[in-house]
Amino acid sequence: MSQQMQTFIVDCHICQAKVAAQQSGSAERSFFDDEVGEPFCERVLVGKCPNCDCVLVGSTQQIGFEKHDSEIDIWSDVVRVYPKPPKVFSSMRIPRVVTTSLNEADRSLQAGANIAACVMFGRALEALCRHVISTKQPAPPDREDTSANKKPQKKLMLGEGIRKLHELKVIDDRLLDWSQQLQAFRNLAAHPEDISISRVDAEDLQTFVNAIVEYVYDLSDRYDEFKGRLGKSTSRKLT
Repeated sequence: MSQQMQTFIVDCHICQAKVAAQQSGSAERSFFDDEVGEPFCERVLVGKCPNCDCVLVGSTQQIGFEKHDSEIDIWSDVVRVYPKPPKVFSSMRIPRVVTTSLNEADRSLQAGANIAACVMFGRALEALCRHVISTKQPAPPDREDTSANKKPQKKLMLGEGIRKLHELKVIDDRLLDWSQQLQAFRNLAAHPEDISISRVDAEDLQTFVNAIVEYVYDLSDRYDEFKGRLGKSTSRKLT
């Protein structure tokens, strides 16, 4: 009797659905983290989609350990890391809330939760707006106010943040239009309306918000580094 082939459930980007990938290999790493006093284990799985024959690589982490904090070993859902892995940015200036939101959005897409993904895209863009504008326009120092009616400072919302980014020439007209389209989807997704958002639309929005983050942070950093090298090169030639 032939041995039954192992499978793992993972998102196929071609079929745009969860599939039982036919597992052909795996690798695992585990250790005990003395700093937090907890065990850690992660596993990478390699397989093929049973429908389109596409090679799929997924990762999973152990979230429950037998005889430690659980009656049985428990693993998280497998997240596809190849092909089309989550976008990685090079800038160190990107706030954690932005990258966390984008990662949550990617996981939502792989789970087929397109509405939730759009909410996370909007959260990422709103966090970007607040961070960039706070560096471009530092808030005035608070003055002592003993009034009992003092109102808390109003936080910058997505719509106003997009407009200010454009006014400050942080984003151009095309990125402004992308941002406004993303805001419209986020507003629909964040309210209890009877809507549906297709995976194609959600993936386009993911491309847009990734492009905005890359433009504002990564490309800005690269341009500053380029100008710095040119400046040093010119100085050497003049001396």
